[in-house]
Amino acid sequence: MQKVLGCFQERLAYSEKPMENLAGEKEVTVLIKYPTQTKKGNKVFFEKKDQELTNLDWAKWAGWSDTDGYFTTFFNSYNMKKPYWERKAGLSLKDRQPVELFSKTFETSLAHQIFKTITPKPYRKEYTATIYIAQLRGKKVRWFTENIYPYLIKQEKKDYAAKLLGYRPKSKDFITWTVDEVIHYLATAMEGDGHCRCRGKNTKCIDVEIQSSDVQYLSDLKYIANNKLGLISTLRECATYKTQEGIKTKYRLGIFCSRRNPNNLSFFQSLVKDGVMTLNRKKQKVQEFMDYIL
Repeated sequence: MQKVLGCFQERLAYSEKPMENLAGEKEVTVLIKYPTQTKKGNKVFFEKKDQELTNLDWAKWAGWSDTDGYFTTFFNSYNMKKPYWERKAGLSLKDRQPVELFSKTFETSLAHQIFKTITPKPYRKEYTATIYIAQLRGKKVRWFTENIYPYLIKQEKKDYAAKLLGYRPKSKDFITWTVDEVIHYLATAMEGDGHCRCRGKNTKCIDVEIQSSDVQYLSDLKYIANNKLGLISTLRECATYKTQEGIKTKYRLGIFCSRRNPNNLSFFQSLVKDGVMTLNRKKQKVQEFMDYIL
């Protein structure tokens, strides 16, 4: 449990707006338990997954990793007699569904943590938070990071991943991305750092946005989405906020579609196909719009 807790605290340290832990304690519960890695077990796992997982799976998990995923490398001195460098990668979210999918896909334990926290200023409202966690370590984390690295787009996450590996693999050139790879990536990036709204009563429209303080990342998404999918999108500044590192600016990449303006319709049609989106509460918004417009 201590290792899971330590990972979560580290994850918060990398967040732009870390949650405040009021009580100083977190209740940790393992929900799905997988056995400890062994040389024999890993050999079977890698052979099976190398056959099972495709480029679309890696593009999908890269979308999550660039938004709400993490790569950490730190010196673990918990056991003072045998301190060592520890490397981890995973997901830490309030939504169970994608984290549980990550857990089952990569056969790693799923846990959740419950703790009291408070919303950022100026609201400062106390509430109880539940966070679901699944992470990889050992041989699995290196295998995962090497496979996902070509599809990472955000430079910050590339740097963390390269530090974990001890070298920098080659990224996949935007020119060589397939249409389906871009769709799978954007679907999970939208689920991670995005909002999806289906608005209107008589005439529905859908508005999807991906938010980030990394304007270069959003610019890259805008470029590859337009180049490969013909998506029409807008990139604009939406807010400024204060962090421990100083004032930051948040930007939004917006993708819109309606019956009067159906330019991006094929993209939304692709999102509701099986195996593309991983979070039902957002997929339902897209499906609601598709049911109306078709």
